Amino acid sequence: MHLIYLDESGNTGNNLTDQHQPVFVLCALVVPELKWLEVEASLSATLDRFFPDRPDTFEVHANEILNPRGFFRAFPVSLRLEFIKAWIDEANRHGLRIIHRAIIKKKYARWLHATFGPGVSINPHNAAFLLITQVVNEFLRNSEGAPLGILISDENHEVMPDLDKIIRILRGESSTLKLDRIIEKGFFIESAHSLILQLCDLCAYALRRMEEETAGFPVKPLDANVIPWVKPLIHRGVEPMTDVLAWLESQQKKERPGN
Repeated sequence: MHLIYLDESGNTGNNLTDQHQPVFVLCALVVPELKWLEVEASLSATLDRFFPDRPDTFEVHANEILNPRGFFRAFPVSLRLEFIKAWIDEANRHGLRIIHRAIIKKKYARWLHATFGPGVSINPHNAAFLLITQVVNEFLRNSEGAPLGILISDENHEVMPDLDKIIRILRGESSTLKLDRIIEKGFFIESAHSLILQLCDLCAYALRRMEEETAGFPVKPLDANVIPWVKPLIHRGVEPMTDVLAWLESQQKKERPGN
Protein backbone atom coordinates (compact mmCIF):
# COMPACT_ATOMS: atom_id res chain seq x y z
CA MET A 1 0.00 0.00 0.00
CA HIS A 2 1.19 3.52 -0.83
CA LEU A 3 -0.19 6.64 0.82
CA ILE A 4 -0.65 9.48 -1.68
CA TYR A 5 -0.78 12.89 0.02
CA LEU A 6 -2.18 15.77 -2.06
CA ASP A 7 -1.91 19.51 -1.54
CA GLU A 8 -2.10 22.53 -3.79
CA SER A 9 -0.43 25.91 -4.19
CA GLY A 10 -1.73 28.97 -5.98
CA ASN A 11 -5.35 28.08 -5.40
CA THR A 12 -7.73 30.88 -6.40
CA GLY A 13 -10.67 28.63 -7.23
CA ASN A 14 -12.44 29.61 -10.43
CA ASN A 15 -10.76 33.02 -10.43
CA LEU A 16 -8.34 32.51 -13.31
CA THR A 17 -7.17 36.14 -13.63
CA ASP A 18 -5.30 36.58 -10.33
CA GLN A 19 -2.09 38.38 -11.33
CA HIS A 20 -0.28 37.44 -8.12
CA GLN A 21 -0.90 33.70 -8.52
CA PRO A 22 -0.87 32.98 -12.28
CA VAL A 23 -0.10 29.26 -11.86
CA PHE A 24 -1.96 26.55 -9.96
CA VAL A 25 -0.02 23.46 -8.85
CA LEU A 26 -1.36 20.23 -7.42
CA CYS A 27 1.24 18.02 -5.76
CA ALA A 28 1.03 14.33 -4.86
CA LEU A 29 3.62 13.05 -2.38
CA VAL A 30 3.95 9.25 -2.61
CA VAL A 31 4.79 7.53 0.68
CA PRO A 32 5.15 3.72 0.84
CA GLU A 33 3.19 2.33 3.78
CA LEU A 34 6.26 0.73 5.35
CA LYS A 35 8.10 4.08 5.38
CA TRP A 36 5.27 6.11 6.87
CA LEU A 37 6.35 5.84 10.51
CA GLU A 38 9.99 6.56 9.68
CA VAL A 39 9.10 9.65 7.67
CA GLU A 40 6.74 10.96 10.37
CA ALA A 41 9.40 10.41 13.06
CA SER A 42 12.15 12.13 11.07
CA LEU A 43 9.95 15.15 10.32
CA SER A 44 9.05 15.42 14.01
CA ALA A 45 12.71 15.18 15.05
CA THR A 46 13.67 17.90 12.58
CA LEU A 47 10.92 20.13 13.95
CA ASP A 48 12.25 19.62 17.48
CA ARG A 49 15.72 20.57 16.31
CA PHE A 50 14.67 23.83 14.64
CA PHE A 51 11.65 24.90 16.69
CA PRO A 52 11.75 23.14 20.09
CA ASP A 53 9.45 25.65 21.81
CA ARG A 54 6.65 25.84 19.27
CA PRO A 55 3.02 26.45 20.32
CA ASP A 56 0.31 23.78 20.30
CA THR A 57 -1.25 25.43 17.25
CA PHE A 58 2.02 25.24 15.29
CA GLU A 59 1.71 24.22 11.64
CA VAL A 60 4.16 24.26 8.76
CA HIS A 61 2.99 26.43 5.85
CA ALA A 62 5.50 27.47 3.21
CA ASN A 63 3.90 30.85 2.65
CA GLU A 64 4.01 31.71 6.36
CA ILE A 65 7.66 30.65 6.60
CA LEU A 66 8.94 32.50 3.53
CA ASN A 67 6.71 35.55 4.04
CA PRO A 68 6.97 35.31 7.81
CA ARG A 69 3.82 35.64 9.81
CA GLY A 70 3.01 34.84 13.40
CA PHE A 71 5.41 32.39 15.04
CA PHE A 72 7.94 32.45 12.17
CA ARG A 73 8.56 36.20 12.35
CA ALA A 74 10.89 35.61 15.31
CA PHE A 75 13.40 33.64 13.19
CA PRO A 76 16.00 34.87 10.68
CA VAL A 77 15.48 34.02 7.04
CA SER A 78 18.60 31.82 6.99
CA LEU A 79 17.16 29.51 9.64
CA ARG A 80 13.75 29.39 7.97
CA LEU A 81 15.33 28.41 4.66
CA GLU A 82 17.52 25.83 6.37
CA PHE A 83 14.43 24.27 7.92
CA ILE A 84 12.59 24.01 4.60
CA LYS A 85 15.62 22.38 3.00
CA ALA A 86 16.01 19.98 5.93
CA TRP A 87 12.39 18.83 5.68
CA ILE A 88 12.52 18.36 1.90
CA ASP A 89 15.85 16.55 2.29
CA GLU A 90 14.13 14.09 4.62
CA ALA A 91 11.69 13.24 1.82
CA ASN A 92 14.61 12.60 -0.52
CA ARG A 93 16.49 10.55 2.10
CA HIS A 94 13.49 8.24 2.48
CA GLY A 95 13.13 7.83 -1.28
CA LEU A 96 9.76 9.56 -1.53
CA ARG A 97 8.54 10.77 -4.90
CA ILE A 98 6.41 13.67 -6.09
CA ILE A 99 3.97 13.72 -8.96
CA HIS A 100 2.63 17.15 -9.82
CA ARG A 101 0.64 19.10 -12.38
CA ALA A 102 0.84 22.82 -13.07
CA ILE A 103 -1.94 24.75 -14.79
CA ILE A 104 -1.29 28.22 -16.20
CA LYS A 105 -4.59 29.85 -15.42
CA LYS A 106 -4.88 32.18 -18.40
CA LYS A 107 -4.22 29.33 -20.85
CA TYR A 108 -6.71 27.16 -19.01
CA ALA A 109 -9.31 29.95 -19.17
CA ARG A 110 -8.82 30.20 -22.93
CA TRP A 111 -9.30 26.43 -23.29
CA LEU A 112 -12.49 26.56 -21.24
CA HIS A 113 -13.90 29.36 -23.38
CA ALA A 114 -12.91 27.72 -26.67
CA THR A 115 -14.32 24.34 -25.62
CA PHE A 116 -17.50 25.27 -23.75
CA GLY A 117 -18.17 28.90 -24.55
CA PRO A 118 -18.67 31.68 -21.99
CA GLY A 119 -19.99 31.05 -18.51
CA VAL A 120 -18.65 27.52 -17.93
CA SER A 121 -16.26 27.03 -15.00
CA ILE A 122 -14.30 23.90 -14.13
CA ASN A 123 -12.04 24.39 -11.15
CA PRO A 124 -8.40 23.91 -12.28
CA HIS A 125 -7.96 21.68 -9.22
CA ASN A 126 -10.28 19.13 -10.87
CA ALA A 127 -8.34 19.13 -14.14
CA ALA A 128 -5.00 18.81 -12.34
CA PHE A 129 -6.41 16.02 -10.16
CA LEU A 130 -7.51 14.05 -13.22
CA LEU A 131 -4.04 14.27 -14.75
CA ILE A 132 -2.22 13.47 -11.51
CA THR A 133 -4.33 10.40 -10.71
CA GLN A 134 -3.48 8.96 -14.11
CA VAL A 135 0.26 9.31 -13.48
CA VAL A 136 -0.11 8.03 -9.89
CA ASN A 137 -2.00 4.99 -11.17
CA GLU A 138 0.75 4.30 -13.72
CA PHE A 139 3.44 4.79 -11.05
CA LEU A 140 1.76 2.27 -8.75
CA ARG A 141 1.20 -0.24 -11.55
CA ASN A 142 4.88 -0.10 -12.50
CA SER A 143 6.24 -0.19 -8.94
CA GLU A 144 7.51 -3.43 -7.42
CA GLY A 145 4.54 -5.60 -6.52
CA ALA A 146 2.11 -3.15 -8.18
CA PRO A 147 0.87 -1.81 -4.81
CA LEU A 148 -2.49 -0.20 -4.28
CA GLY A 149 -2.71 3.45 -3.30
CA ILE A 150 -5.02 5.57 -1.20
CA LEU A 151 -5.44 9.33 -1.69
CA ILE A 152 -5.19 11.65 1.32
CA SER A 153 -5.90 15.33 0.66
CA ASP A 154 -5.87 18.54 2.63
CA GLU A 155 -9.43 19.60 3.32
CA ASN A 156 -10.75 21.79 0.52
CA HIS A 157 -14.52 21.98 0.81
CA GLU A 158 -14.78 23.68 -2.56
CA VAL A 159 -13.63 20.58 -4.47
CA MET A 160 -14.11 17.64 -2.09
CA PRO A 161 -17.42 16.43 -3.64
CA ASP A 162 -15.96 16.70 -7.16
CA LEU A 163 -12.84 14.70 -6.31
CA ASP A 164 -14.83 11.88 -4.73
CA LYS A 165 -17.03 11.78 -7.83
CA ILE A 166 -14.01 11.68 -10.17
CA ILE A 167 -12.44 8.80 -8.24
CA ARG A 168 -15.69 6.84 -8.25
CA ILE A 169 -16.32 7.30 -11.97
CA LEU A 170 -12.76 6.57 -13.08
CA ARG A 171 -12.52 3.44 -10.95
CA GLY A 172 -15.45 2.09 -12.96
CA GLU A 173 -14.12 3.21 -16.34
CA SER A 174 -13.45 0.63 -19.03
CA SER A 175 -11.17 2.99 -20.96
CA THR A 176 -7.46 3.65 -20.52
CA LEU A 177 -8.38 6.19 -17.82
CA LYS A 178 -9.50 3.47 -15.41
CA LEU A 179 -7.99 3.83 -11.94
CA ASP A 180 -7.23 0.22 -11.09
CA ARG A 181 -4.64 0.87 -8.35
CA ILE A 182 -6.53 3.54 -6.35
CA ILE A 183 -8.73 2.08 -3.63
CA GLU A 184 -11.67 3.41 -1.64
CA LYS A 185 -12.75 7.04 -1.83
CA GLY A 186 -10.44 9.96 -1.24
CA PHE A 187 -9.75 10.85 2.38
CA PHE A 188 -9.68 14.47 3.52
CA ILE A 189 -7.94 15.58 6.70
CA GLU A 190 -6.89 18.87 8.24
CA SER A 191 -3.25 19.55 7.44
CA ALA A 192 -2.63 20.49 11.09
CA HIS A 193 -3.04 16.79 11.95
CA SER A 194 -0.44 15.48 9.49
CA LEU A 195 3.25 16.36 9.28
CA ILE A 196 3.49 14.60 5.91
CA LEU A 197 0.67 16.71 4.52
CA GLN A 198 2.53 19.78 5.77
CA LEU A 199 5.64 18.51 3.98
CA CYS A 200 3.49 18.22 0.85
CA ASP A 201 2.58 21.89 1.31
CA LEU A 202 6.27 22.84 1.21
CA CYS A 203 6.81 20.76 -1.92
CA ALA A 204 3.74 22.20 -3.66
CA TYR A 205 4.95 25.74 -2.97
CA ALA A 206 8.43 24.99 -4.33
CA LEU A 207 6.94 23.34 -7.42
CA ARG A 208 4.71 26.34 -8.09
CA ARG A 209 7.67 28.66 -7.97
CA MET A 210 9.56 26.31 -10.31
CA GLU A 211 6.66 26.25 -12.78
CA GLU A 212 6.20 30.03 -12.60
CA GLU A 213 9.91 30.50 -13.34
CA THR A 214 9.70 28.07 -16.27
CA ALA A 215 6.66 29.90 -17.67
CA GLY A 216 8.45 33.25 -17.48
CA PHE A 217 6.62 34.74 -14.52
CA PRO A 218 8.72 36.71 -11.99
CA VAL A 219 9.81 34.77 -8.91
CA LYS A 220 11.28 36.52 -5.89
CA PRO A 221 14.92 35.55 -5.19
CA LEU A 222 13.94 34.34 -1.72
CA ASP A 223 11.36 31.94 -3.16
CA ALA A 224 13.74 30.80 -5.89
CA ASN A 225 15.95 29.27 -3.18
CA VAL A 226 13.52 26.40 -2.67
CA ILE A 227 13.30 25.31 -6.32
CA PRO A 228 16.49 23.16 -6.56
CA TRP A 229 15.65 21.31 -3.33
CA VAL A 230 12.43 19.80 -4.65
CA LYS A 231 13.65 18.77 -8.11
CA PRO A 232 15.29 15.44 -7.08
CA LEU A 233 11.91 14.21 -5.81
CA ILE A 234 10.02 14.70 -9.06
CA HIS A 235 8.64 11.70 -10.94
CA ARG A 236 7.55 12.53 -14.47
CA GLY A 237 5.12 10.03 -15.93
CA VAL A 238 3.14 10.07 -19.14
CA GLU A 239 0.03 12.23 -18.96
CA PRO A 240 -2.84 11.12 -21.24
CA MET A 241 -3.64 14.80 -21.83
CA THR A 242 -5.84 14.32 -24.89
CA ASP A 243 -7.89 11.57 -23.24
CA VAL A 244 -8.31 13.55 -20.01
CA LEU A 245 -9.46 16.71 -21.81
CA ALA A 246 -11.91 14.67 -23.88
CA TRP A 247 -13.23 13.04 -20.69
CA LEU A 248 -13.66 16.43 -19.01
CA GLU A 249 -15.55 17.69 -22.04
CA SER A 250 -17.84 14.65 -22.12
CA GLN A 251 -18.61 14.91 -18.40
CA GLN A 252 -19.39 18.61 -18.67
CA LYS A 253 -21.78 18.00 -21.56
CA LYS A 254 -23.59 15.35 -19.53
CA GLU A 255 -24.14 17.81 -16.71
CA ARG A 256 -25.29 20.75 -18.82
CA PRO A 257 -29.03 21.34 -19.06
CA GLY A 258 -30.61 19.93 -22.20
CA ASN A 259 -28.04 17.15 -22.62
